[in-house]
Amino acid sequence: MKQPTKRRRVFLDELFKFFVFAACIVGLTMLMPHESKFQYQFELGKPWQYDLLMATFDFPIYKSADELRDERNAIIESQHPYFDFDNAVSETTLAELQSKATTILEGTSEKAYYQRMFKSLNSKIKSLYQAGIMLDDDYQYLLENNIESFSVIKDKIGNRQSIGNIYSISSAIQELTQIQKENSRNEQAIAWNFEKWITPNLIYNKELTLQIKNEELNSIAISSGMIQAGERIIDRGEIVSPEDFKILESLKRETESRQSYSKEQLITTLLGQGLLVFSLIILLYLYLRLFRKKYYQSKRVIVLLLSMICTMVAITTLVVKYTDPSMVYIIPYALVPLIASIFFDTRTGLYTHYITIFLASFIVPHPFQFILLQASIGMVAITSLRDISQRSQLVNSALVIIVTYSLFYLGYALTMNGNVLDMNGWMFAFFILNGILLLLVYPFVFVIEQTFGFISNMRLIELSDVNSPLMRKLSEEAPGTFQHSMQVANLASEIANKIGANPTLARTGALYHDIGKIKNPAFFVENQAKGNNPHQYLTPEASAHIIQQHVSDGVLLAKEYKLPISIVEFIATHHGKSITRYFYNEWCNAHPNEEPNVDHFSYPGPNPFTKELAIVMICDTVEAASRSLTEYTDESISNLIEKLVNGIISEHYLDRAPITLREITEAKAILKEKLANIYHTRIAYPELNKDKETTK
Repeated sequence: MKQPTKRRRVFLDELFKFFVFAACIVGLTMLMPHESKFQYQFELGKPWQYDLLMATFDFPIYKSADELRDERNAIIESQHPYFDFDNAVSETTLAELQSKATTILEGTSEKAYYQRMFKSLNSKIKSLYQAGIMLDDDYQYLLENNIESFSVIKDKIGNRQSIGNIYSISSAIQELTQIQKENSRNEQAIAWNFEKWITPNLIYNKELTLQIKNEELNSIAISSGMIQAGERIIDRGEIVSPEDFKILESLKRETESRQSYSKEQLITTLLGQGLLVFSLIILLYLYLRLFRKKYYQSKRVIVLLLSMICTMVAITTLVVKYTDPSMVYIIPYALVPLIASIFFDTRTGLYTHYITIFLASFIVPHPFQFILLQASIGMVAITSLRDISQRSQLVNSALVIIVTYSLFYLGYALTMNGNVLDMNGWMFAFFILNGILLLLVYPFVFVIEQTFGFISNMRLIELSDVNSPLMRKLSEEAPGTFQHSMQVANLASEIANKIGANPTLARTGALYHDIGKIKNPAFFVENQAKGNNPHQYLTPEASAHIIQQHVSDGVLLAKEYKLPISIVEFIATHHGKSITRYFYNEWCNAHPNEEPNVDHFSYPGPNPFTKELAIVMICDTVEAASRSLTEYTDESISNLIEKLVNGIISEHYLDRAPITLREITEAKAILKEKLANIYHTRIAYPELNKDKETTK
């Protein structure tokens, strides 16, 4: 039954990985710009890097945004308002004047005097309305905006008129009041209320003004010429002049415009992008499957790597689409190789980084410059921060990356421009922001540890502090076990460093491997006072059960203190599926004619499955057994180590661990050297003769 279950688990794992990779490919393809990109990259004042470019179709030379803006501003500045001329207004006003004159003449004896005044007023009103009268607000608006002329629509015909030839209501009233004063005989002259019956005959036509303004703006030509099919545009090495730049921009605009309306072209572009994304992601798949089988077997590793790639590409898409494209250099792409190197290895980090920047280069402008800078930064980031253990390392790495960005950009810009003044100064500010954002590595590492269960060297260093709560508890309640764990940690770290394993992980795992003994410390020989052995009152089965229990107790205690899964693995595997040999032999000697139940004397396992777990098993076994030697000589220590390690190999406890016989041989040599130093025979100091002592 076990084999089909294993096959089913492998099938489900492969199916999960297939869907994760497929989802990543589809998602990345959707993040790509779907319209076909113009195949040439060019900049004003820089050499044309391609062969002779000829026009393959007719296209207009579009005006630049600045040119169009200037033309619009010129139209707006030259635009003048339109007023309607109302003929009926003057007739109404004159009728009011006649009515007033009739009333006055009927009640006065000085008819001749008033007839002359009415005649003067009538003549003046006609001349005022003939020139034109407008509202005070309209007249003031023209003056404040320096509008010297405007158009008057009279009998459906428009005529330009100067503001100096017209009147506002106020100025018209002043003119009439002046005539009235000139014709008055005394101060008791009749008061004339001109404000009530003088109304404007020039009415501002807002709708017509806006209509004509919009018509003139819409009539602006967006092009300033034509390029015919077959016409030469530019050749290799020629400097892109302003006119060339305008023609190339027009060609780019026309090309992309034509492609955007082609459904077939859109499908072709999607297929091409999908193929490129598929090829790059498959490279990562093959790398993991062929060269990092341990990572490939872990679903967490695959999800983390693909998530980092997709996240960086998504951020790149958003930045290019909604901001200045050059701001992509604020994005800390170096986070990808740093995080991958911290949790996995530098080769995986660099491989993941290159795939990320290759994908992002399909989105950003000037992809060659982008790839050059980001590829270099990836290498520098991994070199400057291979093993992160202190926060200060992040600051140093960020500074190195900022300097590297600046140097590479400066060199590239000088090569392309030949002039420092033509460089984009904002790029250096972007590089500084990039370095600041790179400090997010530290919180990201913590989040990834909590989310995916990985462990970094920073966390391992924190856990290896012997003043941590759990270590302090072990030293107080099981001091012998604590000393044993310290010895195993030192030995494991030394071996791991020698054979290329992770010494920090091996040391930290060794410190915690026996924490389960805190539950029953007195049942373990290193914690027993002389002559006090509680096992003498128990059966071999009961004693074996208590000894085996420290593994499961340790796992529970580790979960209670929220230790990472990588440390829990050391607790669970440091005995593997081995047998509590002492109590097993004791039971067999007491029951010579019975078949023992091996399961009663076996640890639950599993056996070690990493190099570090295998090292701790070997060191734990050897260090514990070395305490039982009656004499410590090079020969006795060597024989003990050979016997114990060969026994572990012969019992197949290391079959799952990726450790070679050569590495095991190196581990033996280190153990022999270190144990010989630990248990070296002290030199006996000579006693002082009594006669000399008396003399003193």
